[in-house]
Amino acid sequence: MIFWLADRWGEPDPSKIASLPAETLFHWRAYFLRTGAISRPGEEISPTPETPPPAVVSNVDDQCAAVMRALM
Repeated sequence: MIFWLADRWGEPDPSKIASLPAETLFHWRAYFLRTGAISRPGEEISPTPETPPPAVVSNVDDQCAAVMRALM
């Protein structure tokens, strides 16, 4: 994981990452496990379900009204 973090953050010296406190490394490990950027050994990575695109406002008048509400 230390080499992966060093590569991800563009740090040419992985020993700088290794010198971080263990709590910091555990935090980043938990974060990347939760976001799916990394996985535990032996764990299959399931694709994230695609969310449908938000409804598009097709009426120009509705779009103008939304802009005016945002500006006020």
